[in-house]
Amino acid sequence: MKLVHFGLISAVLAAQALPADPGCKRIQYQFPAGSGNPARAQAVAAAYRRVYGEYEKYCFGKDGLQPITKTCDEGSLWGFGGTIIDGLDTAIIMNLTDIVEKGLSNTAKVDFSNANTLVELFDANIRIIAGLLSAYDLLTSGMFYNDYPKDQINALLVGAKILATNLKPCFDTPSGVPASFTNFTTKKPVDGFQYTSPNEPPFDGKSHKAQNTAVSGTLILEYFRLSDLTGDDSFAALARKAESHLINPKPTPKYPGLVGGQVDTDTGEFLDYNFGWQSGVDSFFEYLIKTHIYDPRQDRGSKYLKFWTVAVESSMKYDIVSPYGFPNLKFLSNTDTMGNLKYSIDDYTCFAGGNFLLGGAYLERQDIKDAGLALTNSCHQAYNTTVTGLGPLTLAWYNENNTAWNPTYDNNTKLRAYAVKNGYFIPPEGYSAVYFSFPETIESIWYAWRITGDARWQEYNWEIFNALNTTRSKDIPYWEILNVNEPHGGGSWNSLSTYFFAETLKYLYLSFTDPKMVSLDRFQFNTEAHPFLIQHGTCAVQVSGGYKQNTNERVEL
Repeated sequence: MKLVHFGLISAVLAAQALPADPGCKRIQYQFPAGSGNPARAQAVAAAYRRVYGEYEKYCFGKDGLQPITKTCDEGSLWGFGGTIIDGLDTAIIMNLTDIVEKGLSNTAKVDFSNANTLVELFDANIRIIAGLLSAYDLLTSGMFYNDYPKDQINALLVGAKILATNLKPCFDTPSGVPASFTNFTTKKPVDGFQYTSPNEPPFDGKSHKAQNTAVSGTLILEYFRLSDLTGDDSFAALARKAESHLINPKPTPKYPGLVGGQVDTDTGEFLDYNFGWQSGVDSFFEYLIKTHIYDPRQDRGSKYLKFWTVAVESSMKYDIVSPYGFPNLKFLSNTDTMGNLKYSIDDYTCFAGGNFLLGGAYLERQDIKDAGLALTNSCHQAYNTTVTGLGPLTLAWYNENNTAWNPTYDNNTKLRAYAVKNGYFIPPEGYSAVYFSFPETIESIWYAWRITGDARWQEYNWEIFNALNTTRSKDIPYWEILNVNEPHGGGSWNSLSTYFFAETLKYLYLSFTDPKMVSLDRFQFNTEAHPFLIQHGTCAVQVSGGYKQNTNERVEL
């Protein structure tokens, strides 16, 4: 086992900048020296090693670990070794060299052209393709230790291209809006589901082959990066075609830019008005601004940037609302299929605060940054007020008229009492109270820290990190919980999501490193927190630095 010295982790290069283009952009706050907290960062890295050690002991090479039974997830990510690939770039950033070494060796042996079950485009893209590309970017950037076999590093890019090539049949639809799955044996697309649109104009109430907006709109960042690295523009062309239907929506959205949640794969037209920033729509909005920042030259006519800006302005006008009696709390409400506010959000919506902050900083729009801070602070409220200190999957509130979208909540005295105290309540149905390693609030808090420089955001993520450890045991270092408002999480869930390594621990770790590490001026994150090197437009693109090959010595390039 190689020794890991924290000095290597925190000593990200403070490179000499070349003369800056006066038109370049700065996104991240200009931190003074010593803004990190090495001890806290090391604690997060130790948690990664501790939990990953369980996976490595019982299920290495499999897709995942079921931590309570010590059994393995054999195929949820098609046997590609999902935990290894999704978490590899985090291990690179943390300088966990022994974990990276084993992960690279295993990944180089994976056959990404072979799968015994249908391969789902969305997760294959955001977790596997993006994980491979990000690890490749980090290891070839010159910014991180990279004394590993060159052929294994190159295999990351080769694997990403092979997998994306085998997913191309998904796009073989009349519109180019992708089907959900590809059969790797027959090389044919497979539809995910039929969707019945609302029986109200302009919709027809009929069943359609459908794809949700997030799947169609969460391709451009990864596929543009893949095309840039391989020189094969066919990937970018597929993503661009799918995206074209979303940024030229038919029928016209209820509010400018706020598109619906389902798209007809035959026609490319929207099938409802279910707008919002929730699951099923979320990362479409996320990628508009992120892909523009990644390389403005590839955003033709700045259409992605303009659409994002319109959507954010509409959201601020029509969708950001406050619970009854809590004007300082601001939530982006979910909607029904006709675009009526439901006065509730899912946890996934809580990424939006960070996305507003990113775009607001890039555009120098203080109003958008202020909205992002309010959204992030409000999502933190759902962590800061539960028994466990962790946030629920779903929360709801009483509107300005002191009524809920679901009328059964109006006379529920228990929910009323909770809402009077906290501004929101957790709906009693289904899985509303679970915590399944959700990273979205942590992510937005990290953006708030990196963009404002206000150390209170660091403290919030330190509180959440400590909360992650309060419901575990020595024998089982991590599990997911069933109820955030019951002691010890109300029971354990025998699951360990791969994004715990990819997102949750990465954002926590980067909350305490020197902020120069994976700077927002140099890297753009996909929706699974896999960072890609920004190609143009930010001042830091002109700054480079790295390790000499075959040494741990940090040098200027």
